[in-house]
Amino acid sequence: MRIVELRPGMEGVDLKVRIINLKNPRRLKTTRGLEHLLVEGEVEDETGRALLNVWNESIRQLEGVGEGSIVELRNCFITSFQGVIHINVGRESEIRLVRE
Repeated sequence: MRIVELRPGMEGVDLKVRIINLKNPRRLKTTRGLEHLLVEGEVEDETGRALLNVWNESIRQLEGVGEGSIVELRNCFITSFQGVIHINVGRESEIRLVRE
């Protein structure tokens, strides 16, 4: 898939993207009181840009990944906030480094 094709609610999405940036992990608490660890970033392909959210235990898969890295994101789910697409990497997702 390509970024331009992404729509909120999609699941099981596979993409090949370039990492533009990654922020430091931060903790957040949901309205239900659950705590999560989140790494936010931005990615792009030849069709556009999107925001990236890497959740909890999936953050370990970012080892060796940095700005400019090409990665394959597998089994992601797509959300939107204020009209901006977010690619979410959760516990069932995979990040595979293609090229640094």
